[in-house]
Amino acid sequence: MKKSYYVSDALHEYGETVREWSVAEVRPYARQADNLHAPPENWREIMDTCPVPLVDFYDNPALPIPQFEEGPWVRKLVTVENLLYGDCWPCAVVPQVSAGYLLLDRMGTQAQRDRWSGILQSTEAKTALGFTEPGCGSDTSMIATAASRHGDTWVLNGTKMFCSAGAFADFVIVFATIDKALGAKGIRAFLVPKGTPGLIVAKANESKLGLRGAITSELVFQNCSLPLDHMLGWGIEDEPPSSNDNRIKGRAGGLSVLSNNRPMVSAMAVGIAQAALDVASALLTERHSEFSTQRWSAIVVELESMNATLVRARRLNFYAQLLADKGVKNVTESSMAKAYGPPTCERVVRRSMQLIGPDGISTEHLLEKWYRDIKVYDIFEGTGQIQRTLVARALVGELAQ
Repeated sequence: MKKSYYVSDALHEYGETVREWSVAEVRPYARQADNLHAPPENWREIMDTCPVPLVDFYDNPALPIPQFEEGPWVRKLVTVENLLYGDCWPCAVVPQVSAGYLLLDRMGTQAQRDRWSGILQSTEAKTALGFTEPGCGSDTSMIATAASRHGDTWVLNGTKMFCSAGAFADFVIVFATIDKALGAKGIRAFLVPKGTPGLIVAKANESKLGLRGAITSELVFQNCSLPLDHMLGWGIEDEPPSSNDNRIKGRAGGLSVLSNNRPMVSAMAVGIAQAALDVASALLTERHSEFSTQRWSAIVVELESMNATLVRARRLNFYAQLLADKGVKNVTESSMAKAYGPPTCERVVRRSMQLIGPDGISTEHLLEKWYRDIKVYDIFEGTGQIQRTLVARALVGELAQ
């Protein structure tokens, strides 16, 4: 990560340490994770070799937690970008990358957080998010999974797909409608613990183009019965929040958490793209003598231009998360970061492959894998098209479609 005015010396040095470790210890397992469609079996041993704790993601109790002047959202950007510079498979195993963890923290009552957040103190714990359905992707108001109240229980019926870690998560946060006639206003979030009767893993892992090291599951809910207090927020519909309660319930709460997490997704893409660009640059430099003076000058200009593009993406990410750390609404800025970063990074990886010729698609190098991996970052947690619509509406009003 190139140092910018947003990052203190201490946080910059920390990021460099994470990056060097990720290249040395994470990257050697990248091809294995891709081929096996799962993280390496010894992932915990690998993660524990990091010389510094992965702040806000995977804290090693044996290491002292460093102190930084930056807030948690900026710290997370530095950590995740440099972590994924090695490869993206660690995102399948670090608990706090999951939006499910953020949803519990943002939407849950204090009693709910006290009850379930402790699970995540274990470095093996995972949460999953049940948002996407076979007939519902970007338009979350069309969620069909239903939650009906029967006395002291909620009963869930429906199907969710592309649930990261869904097959083995300690709990899944599922979005369902309590009244289809209410549309988006009828959607609520429910916490479903692992092993709950009626929670069925229909497909443990999808066969995907990229990001194969992450388990992505299809979950079916058949008369899945939950206590009333498993609805995130305040549980019982006629029990309103207190006047000083800043929690958000239902679909709005879910989308608000995704908003805060979108610059994180962009930072992941930047980490992958920077790695691809640096690998390509090193290979091209080794072959410097094969190019004419004019051709080499053109290559250098293009490499510098792509680096500058990644700097712009990085600054958008930092700006959005600086606002989050200050408690300032950052929905538009987060959408800008997500709309610009991942598709730009995809183009950087693609062009890096093209510049090195046939080696770009060879499995001897990781560029072809990273190109397959990076596409999904423009899709999940709000597609690029949706983000551009949100930015347009913020700029010119609701007429922008």
